[in-house]
Amino acid sequence: MNFRLRVEVLSNCVGCGICWTVCPKGVLAGRLRSKAYVLNESLCSGCFSCQNNCPYSAIRVTPIQY
Repeated sequence: MNFRLRVEVLSNCVGCGICWTVCPKGVLAGRLRSKAYVLNESLCSGCFSCQNNCPYSAIRVTPIQY
């Protein structure tokens, strides 16, 4: 079974910077007080640090089977 990971920044993101700071692979980026964005989804290792540390639950990491 092959899968990849989808990283989504939801509309309730406030640009606090936590997600791109805790990501060890540099998947997310942004500017403070601006919505974060996915820089390179293919680098995601599935550690869920971004999702687990977001105080607004604005990051979603989901496996996509193909």
